[in-house]
This record gives sequence, structure tokens and C-alpha cells, in this order.
Amino acid sequence: MQRTPAADSVRIARENISLAIQACGVADTAHLRRAISFLETAVTDVRRAEAEVLSATPPDPAKLRRETMLLKRQVAIMMRVIDGCAALRRGLSVRLGCTAPAYTSQGRPAGAPPPVSACEMQG
Repeated sequence: MQRTPAADSVRIARENISLAIQACGVADTAHLRRAISFLETAVTDVRRAEAEVLSATPPDPAKLRRETMLLKRQVAIMMRVIDGCAALRRGLSVRLGCTAPAYTSQGRPAGAPPPVSACEMQG
């Protein structure tokens, strides 16, 4: 198997994050699952780049540095998208009379979700 240069792996990770951001723009479960898949692929590509850097000196460190800075920007954008989605979800929960559950840093619910009857819209 031919090794992918670290800068190329980082570029591919960036592209997958961009695709995930686009997929998050649609309020559809299938699109959100695709976004998760893109992000998982991006993580794999970053790990591949890390392994490449640890195994040998990159052939073009300046290119790797540029790609890494661009990746950092893409991650920051993705975090803003995620924060926006979470804020929207919290706002809808408050508006509909629900209490939004808290989540751990691993994305798991920190407590039991409110009963279904508590989330029904009054009116």
C-alpha cells in the first residue's frame, strides 16, 4: 500500500469537514448521519497524517503547516455549526416547554431525558 503524504491526508480531512458542514445545513436525520460519517473519515485522515509525521520527516513541511492551519480553521467553523445546532435545540426545548438534557463531552446524555408528556406543546 502506498503511503499518503501527511499534507494530503490533512487536505482530505479538511474536505471531509467541509462536506460535514454542508450536510449539517439540512435538518434531516440522513444528512446528519452523513455528517457524522464525514467527520469520522476526517478523524481517520488526521490520524493517518499524524502517523506519517511520526514515522518520518514530511517532504514538504511548509505545505503540511499550511494544510494544518487550514484544517484548524475548518474545525473552528465546524465547532460553530455544532454550537449553533445545540443552541437552536436548547431554544426550541425552552420554547416548547421542555428542559434540554445535558450531555457529557463524549456526547452521551448526562441525565435522564424529560418525560414525553413534559415536552408536549401547551396551547
